Amino acid sequence: MVQYKNILIPVDGSEASIKAFKQAVHIAERNDAALYLIAIMDKKDNAEEAAQLQKDKDSLFDELDRYARANGVAVHKEMRSGNAKEMIAKTLVEEWNCDLIVMGATGKGTIAKLVVGSVTNHVIKHAPCDVLIVRKN
Repeated sequence: MVQYKNILIPVDGSEASIKAFKQAVHIAERNDAALYLIAIMDKKDNAEEAAQLQKDKDSLFDELDRYARANGVAVHKEMRSGNAKEMIAKTLVEEWNCDLIVMGATGKGTIAKLVVGSVTNHVIKHAPCDVLIVRKN
């Protein structure tokens, strides 16, 4: 059985990304793994969308952190700007030595543009590690 050590979980506040986060917490718990939570502001987001994402991020991160701690899992939380596809599939996986990415099948869409189908497809094709796609239903 595969033992995961570093799990990357991109979130944007969508129902699918929250469900994926909860799955990742339980996988981290079973594997005694580190969990890396990332929210990515796409460079294409306009100023209004970026400000809303920044505002939402704090309450979202607090809520997810409480859930993880209740399950005995510590979470490294970060927000970055950049190309979500490349950051998730390559940059962050390498930086944090991730061996699993857990993400929602779809995301919020226009406000965050994080875990939309095109990002998910890119990550599946280009990530050097295992990828678990979680559906919201």
